Amino acid sequence: MEVLSHPNRVQTGVDPSRSVVAQRNSVLSGSAFLSACPVYDLRLDGACSDRYYADTAAFCDLLLDEIEVRAHVLLDHYSRHAQEYLRESPRSRGEYSLDLLVLGLALRHYRAASESTPGWAVELTREFLWLRGRSAAFKPIADFGRAILNSVFLAAGINAKPATSPPSLAQLPRLIEWLSASGEFTQEAMRLNNWRSCLSTLPPDECSSWLAECTEIFDWFEREAKIALGAYTAGVAQFLATESRRHRCREDQILCSRKAVEYHLSMVGAEIMNRGLQRQFQNTSRRIVLVPTCMRGEDTAKCGARVSGIDLVCTGCNPDCNVNRITHRMRSMGAMVYLVPHSTGFSQWLARWEGKTDVGVTAVACLSHVLSGGYEMRTRRIASQCVILDYPGCHKHWSREGIPTDLNEERLVQIVSCRAEANPNT
Repeated sequence: MEVLSHPNRVQTGVDPSRSVVAQRNSVLSGSAFLSACPVYDLRLDGACSDRYYADTAAFCDLLLDEIEVRAHVLLDHYSRHAQEYLRESPRSRGEYSLDLLVLGLALRHYRAASESTPGWAVELTREFLWLRGRSAAFKPIADFGRAILNSVFLAAGINAKPATSPPSLAQLPRLIEWLSASGEFTQEAMRLNNWRSCLSTLPPDECSSWLAECTEIFDWFEREAKIALGAYTAGVAQFLATESRRHRCREDQILCSRKAVEYHLSMVGAEIMNRGLQRQFQNTSRRIVLVPTCMRGEDTAKCGARVSGIDLVCTGCNPDCNVNRITHRMRSMGAMVYLVPHSTGFSQWLARWEGKTDVGVTAVACLSHVLSGGYEMRTRRIASQCVILDYPGCHKHWSREGIPTDLNEERLVQIVSCRAEANPNT
């Protein structure tokens, strides 16, 4: 299969005479950032992330063209198989291409770990994950068990060279089980299961050829994304070298040890899924906005949010709180805003809107959760859009002190009001 090159790469506007880190640090503001570098930051040109969204959209156009040229035959087969055999609702061409990249990521970065992890360790980790969701009382015990198993077994082989090469269809079931057991790739594992089903219908030689091509496409993506989007993830290397050490022997070790390419995949994933669901979202009459609690003011202990069942709603107690500001503006547009305490509670919020064609949900999330969250909303047939936090700052994963996070408010307004420009590739 011929590998095509694209001489006209997307330009990020970064001054080549200065290092990426130096440029990013020169525009960061606020005392919270003086002692800590965020693992990613979308505000490369100051306090606004507008250029990030332009860069991502341009790179997505280049990416989707590349995948179409190299894998259109496979995507045709995969989309037909998903709709006719797996009974999935039709999705956009870009979303099928995104599934291909997820397959490439799993094969390149997690196949070795799945091969080296004993089957009993995978099964026990899955049991702990089930126990964790069973009751809040079991959560500390389950997280302790997962932390030990992750540290000793599941995370040990990440990014290592696979014992067997090249990738084969026979390896996918074990890889899917590993991804599910990790607790970080539940939705991605479902996509890989779709690929397993699809590829099993091909002759063995053709199947092997396409698996090799998927990994080569992902390699292309990793190189080009670093050029186009690497300025926004300049903090990953520093985080992995310093802060990630405190996550060893913790249940979030796999989440916090991700490489820059996984953040880049989430960036293009958010853009691609927004495009694919834009028209469906525009046809809804009710708008819901979900924001993470890490957006609240510094003194979260005094937060006066009203609790009703699983709902957490801002009462406007702190005029300096980002959630207060966003809630006030969204309410003026007729949208209801809910706070989501943690990504593990995301499914509870989504269940009530599953399959409701009159409700449009906009979820605000950090890059670590935006891809899996977008996939889940798609699976639940929710007309959705997403907005990425400009930088992560929660105390649990990303900052020892805890930094109130923020977003591109005008981007949120454009999406909720359906004023975002329609993309010709939607």
